[in-house]
Amino acid sequence: MHFRKALTGFGILAVSIAGLTTRAEAISVEDARTAVDAILMQSGIAATEVDARTVDGDAVELVYDDVSLDLHGYSTPRQLVMEDVLVTVRDTDATGQVDLDVKLPERAQMLAEATSDQRELTLRNAGGYLRWDTARNVPVTFDGFADFLVGEEPVSRKHWMMNGLIMQWLPEMARIGWQAAEWTGPNREKRVSIKSANFTIYPGKDGATHLDYAHDGLWLPSLLQPRTVRVKTSSAGLPWSEAQPIIEKGFHDILTGTAPRFARRQIGDALWKKAAQNGAPVKVDEFYVESRGLEALGSGEFIAQAAARYGFTGDFDFRLLGQDKLVDLLGTPDSPTLLGALVPFAVNGLAAGRPGPQGTTEYDGQLLPDGRIVVNGLTVFRTADGS
Repeated sequence: MHFRKALTGFGILAVSIAGLTTRAEAISVEDARTAVDAILMQSGIAATEVDARTVDGDAVELVYDDVSLDLHGYSTPRQLVMEDVLVTVRDTDATGQVDLDVKLPERAQMLAEATSDQRELTLRNAGGYLRWDTARNVPVTFDGFADFLVGEEPVSRKHWMMNGLIMQWLPEMARIGWQAAEWTGPNREKRVSIKSANFTIYPGKDGATHLDYAHDGLWLPSLLQPRTVRVKTSSAGLPWSEAQPIIEKGFHDILTGTAPRFARRQIGDALWKKAAQNGAPVKVDEFYVESRGLEALGSGEFIAQAAARYGFTGDFDFRLLGQDKLVDLLGTPDSPTLLGALVPFAVNGLAAGRPGPQGTTEYDGQLLPDGRIVVNGLTVFRTADGS
């Protein structure tokens, strides 16, 4: 979301101030200004300081206007601008580190040449905390948040909106989560909405990289909606020591003006290359999907391969509850419905199931190097060129 770039105006926020056990000494206005200037310069932010004052006996408040950040990864040049950004700087009990408390204004703008690319931004209680290493000029930890934010295109009135945004970067975890999000088209017709989502990457006890994803209440303008999804994955072949620098760079890119979709693609490509080089499997320890009375629960194991059609090969299995509902919707290979005729691979895959206990239907699948998907021995999907 565009708000993520706003937070970056001051690098990657962060710090659990409550965890400090020793009160640090007071910081001077000049030292506070030097620390913030270094963050602004590294993040590519232009800003004008309009006020500086000592508060609480041990902190410095700096106020900035004319804050601007060039945004990257979009089809056309864009810029985020805002006024009245407040940064409170404190010294810490750690040598060469300072804490920053950033408060963003309620109004901001995304500027662009085309009106359709412009956005009016509304932010409520937005900001965060940053612990910064002044000796190395790098972030230590980051914790950003916004109670509410909206981006609205002024002519067509299409907008995106979300509540309860949380972004965290700690040495042993990265997390993004939000609630009650919505995206609309022109004149605000709803295109996507979701009640909550959470994405967390962290190391396991064995040093493997783990990724957990979950969302609830997803609505799409389609018949098949994965309204609830839970996915837990891990890879011992992609150790946290190798994944952490990639993820940290990706978070920093997002927070310093890179379009989220572009940054996510860069992160995914870099992690895939590491997994392919190491040749170890990526395990889907568990996945759960619920959609309109249907439930699926399963697991799998995949290997990243450069020669594979879709970048991975692997095996998966799952149990489906509610097959009769899908048969009513899609039909059978001998008698498909109109929808089933449009997606014959789904009808074939449905028919390949085996009866399981308590009304479930069981499936064993394979993703082959040539891109075919085989379920219970039956090819249910092949690429357009017939492979």
